[in-house]
Amino acid sequence: MERGAMDVNAENNGGGGGGGDGGKEAEKAAVEGRGDARENCGEEQDEERTKPDSAPLCKFRAPDGGWGWMVALGTFIVNTLYFSLPFCFGIMFSGFLVGNGASSTTIAWIYNLFLVVWNMSMILANPLCQEFGTRAVGFASVLMASIAITLSGFAPSIYFLYFSFSILAGLSTGLSVGIAFSVLPPYFDKKSGKANTFLVAGAPVTQMIFAPFLRYLLDEYSLQGATLIHGAILLNGLVAMSFFHPIKWHLKPCLSQEAPQTQQQGTLLGDKAFPQADSVAPGSTLRGVNRSVQRLRGSFSSSAWSVASGGSAEVSTGLAFLLDEAEEAPPSGVRLRGKKVSMMWRTLVRWRCVILAVTVALTQTTLLNFIMMLPFVAKAAHYSLQDAARCIALMGITNLVTRLVVSPLADCSMFSIRLSVMLGYVLRASGIAVAVVLSREVWQLMAAGVVYGLGLGFSLSMFNLSIVHYMGLDNLRPTIGILGLAGAVGFPTLGPLIGLIRDLTSNYAVSLCVMVGLDLVSAAVWLLMPAAQARDARRLRREACVISHVI
Repeated sequence: MERGAMDVNAENNGGGGGGGDGGKEAEKAAVEGRGDARENCGEEQDEERTKPDSAPLCKFRAPDGGWGWMVALGTFIVNTLYFSLPFCFGIMFSGFLVGNGASSTTIAWIYNLFLVVWNMSMILANPLCQEFGTRAVGFASVLMASIAITLSGFAPSIYFLYFSFSILAGLSTGLSVGIAFSVLPPYFDKKSGKANTFLVAGAPVTQMIFAPFLRYLLDEYSLQGATLIHGAILLNGLVAMSFFHPIKWHLKPCLSQEAPQTQQQGTLLGDKAFPQADSVAPGSTLRGVNRSVQRLRGSFSSSAWSVASGGSAEVSTGLAFLLDEAEEAPPSGVRLRGKKVSMMWRTLVRWRCVILAVTVALTQTTLLNFIMMLPFVAKAAHYSLQDAARCIALMGITNLVTRLVVSPLADCSMFSIRLSVMLGYVLRASGIAVAVVLSREVWQLMAAGVVYGLGLGFSLSMFNLSIVHYMGLDNLRPTIGILGLAGAVGFPTLGPLIGLIRDLTSNYAVSLCVMVGLDLVSAAVWLLMPAAQARDARRLRREACVISHVI
């Protein structure tokens, strides 16, 4: 026993030959075992601490109903009220402008400056809503629109409309419409097509209802009385804006069946692209930035899933990204603005966004200029202005019916958003061509209005859905801002160019043929969307590989 004790002491003291080496190894293993136990305990504690942080990514989803239907109703009210400003400008102020000797160039600049400010202010909607809240910005835009239209009715001169209508009304309209188009998609996933019906139905309802109503107000109460009543009606937008609750108030728990889908999206770029939480070494500095890694993984995988599959990313992933972004807003205003500019730039350089921006700039210009020029085209073709008004009204009815039918079809798996948009652009070009070439009788002019209304319904009903489908929910607001910028560039360049062509040729037919060509070019550009998706997918994979190497 004494010898055994001596041997043990010798081993513990590191003495003598192979036995001493074995004792060192045993002691080292024991220490490592104790260290592993402590590290495993630390890992369990870290996992417990990180569970609340990762909860939005895996445990919440869009309500897909409920309060979302109130939000959809609010977007319908907003679009119905505030699209009355651009659609009814001629009805409201034509008598005032002509009576004060305004030239056609002055009238065109007042209206086109309104369109430019409208589209430019859509860029401001996203950062303002993140800084002050969606409803606060919405309430301010409603009050601004009511004040703007009231001041326009009491304008002391023509040039005052540059301030009251072009700037104030344009700014308030852009903010209101920008909020309406960005607030609805996060509330819906499987029922997004049905909800989108409320959003897109507002503009054609305005075209059918507000035009005759405002004409009646002018006949009964003059311009000042009509603008006062119109401004009071616009204040109903306060009720609509109050429906726009933050999405986190109405999130629902994810169903158990949805977990495999999220995991499938996470493996699109490969499991090695971003390290999982369990694979991070306890002593590594990555443990402190684990949440940022998870957010990067979710955003890149969801974006790549969107471009690779031709559909939008899972709504739960986008919602988690938005929630994390709201919770982790940097304290510095400079850093926050830099982050927003960086996000908008990353969105702009994607080919999918370039296609959306180019086609919006072309088709929005042709739409508003065609509606503006149609009465003059009808008069040149020896039709009455009443015939032109009936054509526009019939266009609005057809547009509304088509939107109500087509938008819910987007929920079907076999429905193609790209084909719907392309068909809409072709029908719009066909309607303009019929109005130019084939309209020898009144019924042919009405047929042109019907065909053009069908084209508007097929294309414009997919506007918001196409952004979510191709760009993803997390890029919705930056994309809307970029499309507004594209429209702001298109209106002051292409619009006056179309008018200049008419002045040089003294023929409306040539200008309308240019519009036909622009719509057909837009349809052709959409043929490139699959190639743009593939290119963006390759770029996202390269970015993911770079980030994985840096990490």
